[in-house]
Amino acid sequence: MSDDALERRLRQALYRYDCPDAHALGEYELDLLDPFERTRAAAHVLECEECTEELRVLRAYLTTPTTVTEPLMDRARRIIATLFAPRPGLAYGGLRGVDDPSTRVYEAGDVTITLGPGPRAGSVLGLVVAGDEPPEALQSRAVRLAQREGSSIDALIDDLGNFEFDQVAVGTYDLEIDLPQGVVVVEDFRVD
Repeated sequence: MSDDALERRLRQALYRYDCPDAHALGEYELDLLDPFERTRAAAHVLECEECTEELRVLRAYLTTPTTVTEPLMDRARRIIATLFAPRPGLAYGGLRGVDDPSTRVYEAGDVTITLGPGPRAGSVLGLVVAGDEPPEALQSRAVRLAQREGSSIDALIDDLGNFEFDQVAVGTYDLEIDLPQGVVVVEDFRVD
């Protein structure tokens, strides 16, 4: 074996042999090492170009600002809707022309949700009005009708704020509507 080949093999075998691993360098940068290990890592970094470069890259990464477009708590916010009881004399029209006492109106802040039976047995119609938002702003937002036992049906809001579920089994459901301000929930909605 030539001297050059031996030197290459030794370099490969011993390359960064005594260097701390990336985890240890991270703990060094975050000041998580005990004093003895921290001093040892600092002394090594002063003499090792590779570790100095790795530490420089780590510091650049840690100082890069992180932007979060939407806070997690805003997305996870659940707003419970309450049944709207109109004042005497206030007429509330039926949903899509259905004048049925089983049509109910719920409120959650400035969001109004009207729910009622659909034209076929086992169907539910809904209408969402969100304050000053135009109906098309809610288009394609997710709506879920979930039974307590775990089964659920999903739908999307159309460009007029309507949604519909078909083939809904008799039972009690929670209705969840994903809106920009949070998930609006109508609890214990009965489908007969």
